[in-house]
Amino acid sequence: MKIQKSIEIYLKWKKSHRIIAHKRYKIRLDQFTEFLKITTNKSTLETINGDDIVNYHEAMETAGYSRATIAYSARILRNFFWFWHGRGHVSFSPKEIIPIAFVNADKDIIDREDFEILDALLTTKTLADIQKKLVINLLWDTGMRISELLDLKLSHISKQGTSGLRSAKVRTRKSMRYNQVVWSKETNAILNIYLGIRLSMETSHDELLINSKTKKPFTPRSVQRWMKTLLEEAQIDKNYTPHSFRHGKANEILEQGGTMRDVSVILRHVNPESSFAYTHLCVERHQKLAGKFINRTKIEEHTVPEQHPQQSIFKLDDSLIEAIKLKELLLQAS
Repeated sequence: MKIQKSIEIYLKWKKSHRIIAHKRYKIRLDQFTEFLKITTNKSTLETINGDDIVNYHEAMETAGYSRATIAYSARILRNFFWFWHGRGHVSFSPKEIIPIAFVNADKDIIDREDFEILDALLTTKTLADIQKKLVINLLWDTGMRISELLDLKLSHISKQGTSGLRSAKVRTRKSMRYNQVVWSKETNAILNIYLGIRLSMETSHDELLINSKTKKPFTPRSVQRWMKTLLEEAQIDKNYTPHSFRHGKANEILEQGGTMRDVSVILRHVNPESSFAYTHLCVERHQKLAGKFINRTKIEEHTVPEQHPQQSIFKLDDSLIEAIKLKELLLQAS
């Protein structure tokens, strides 16, 4: 089977249950196909072996790709070849494809002070500023993933409540589950300004955040560029990303006395254990907690109180006392 044909079939299957992931898979699989064409001239699925995978990832490393990207590529190829291994078109075992170990670069956690600095840089006088201001306020209030925010549709936003709060349904791409997010009246005021412009845009898309030039939804890359520019303008020398707001939200919940259960509910974790990853985020809070259990003071030894010589440490029951008396009488009689 031709490699390109096998990719098409696999991606069609992948798309049936992963709406977004199949697009990322296509990029890496096409890149791998191009590598094979240049280096080995292989064009059929059955001729590929484990050495081709190793050579491809070595070439990626030489080209300057990060270890995280190479590991991600390995997982994509492993899944791809497992699919065709099950259908009998692959001669080698996909177990040979082992993602390399890597350590993600540390990401700073955005705090309230830096959020307020970024927010103050943006006005409500231009569409570009309104959109950026709305994005960082929604991220701060809700802890949404950037993918969830960019997928947010107008039809999923509820009416404003009497308290001034507003909510919406968001869908997680991985689990495809809908959950509720709530934001403040301050953020809602920005949203109302933006909706006046958004509802007049000529576009076939229902997403909330639309690029006024392309008439299409914004991409995560666009928001990442916004963030980088804002940090430079604010002269904040920290490695913030859109995901930093999610970490910041978890930190804010814990700082205000919230529990891990609160973090799990508000951040909409499918697996509650995911919430525990946020317990180490704040260095000050972690030090304070750990400090409670660091005690170099010598613990005084507990001494057993001295007992009266005639006082027994055992309490004898009546039957045992009678048995001892009987034994003494028998000894006297003998």
